[in-house]
Amino acid sequence: MTDHDDSAPPPDSEPLPYREVTDEKYAESAARTFTVDEPDPGTLVLRGPCPRCHALIDIAVVDGVFRASRLLGAGPWRRGRSTADHEEPMLCTCQESHPGRPDDAVGCGAYWTLVLSRQDG
Repeated sequence: MTDHDDSAPPPDSEPLPYREVTDEKYAESAARTFTVDEPDPGTLVLRGPCPRCHALIDIAVVDGVFRASRLLGAGPWRRGRSTADHEEPMLCTCQESHPGRPDDAVGCGAYWTLVLSRQDG
């Protein structure tokens, strides 16, 4: 648990300041709200609201992460029965304004780890 309040501000209030921070609730929120698309074989796009600032973000996960599992005959990523798990580090990549964000950074500073499960086709 952290000692900060990262609830989304009302639309007419100031944006959240940039802060590199994590919380176990971020991963729980992302697991509930993110969708998974496979636009091309070997590429996943995780899409959903940042658990801290609530901006809609897309996170691409590419084939290199899955290559060993595919060589071993695991099925494609789908909803259903899990055959393998992969921990994917994620961070907010929004383009929203966050006061105090370094010039070379994106997002609000939130980061978390999402567990992806390979599913039988």
